[in-house]
Amino acid sequence: MSARLAQFDALLSRRRAARIRTSTANALPAQAPRTLRDPWGEPVAEFSRFPSDLELLKAAHRLQADDWIGALADDGQAHRLNAAWRLALLRADRHGRARFSREVGPQWLSAPHVARPGERPAALRRELHAAAVDQLWSAGWKLV
Repeated sequence: MSARLAQFDALLSRRRAARIRTSTANALPAQAPRTLRDPWGEPVAEFSRFPSDLELLKAAHRLQADDWIGALADDGQAHRLNAAWRLALLRADRHGRARFSREVGPQWLSAPHVARPGERPAALRRELHAAAVDQLWSAGWKLV
């Protein structure tokens, strides 16, 4: 008998928890989509939630699946033994289509960031992404 009462009690508590979850989910307002606009006011991308720095950069620079974005050492900006790192974009060769840039080599997306040897790569990447997004905002890009 006590086993049946325990099952009944568990069933009631599950139904009550499910009802509470659905009522709070219905009470939350729907988040409005955010639109990334270029400096001329044209919409570039729409996000259903607040985008990460990398998502903003991918949308702003219209990255394709075979393009590469990452940290590269900029030898021209090195400071003594510390390397200067920049966020770089390398576009894949698309046969038969015009390239976005006529320049050979990487397209630099951020200012140089001098890093000491042994600095964590994830922290460096986050700083470079944030610096590149700051450059987007200063160039007139908006997220509305």
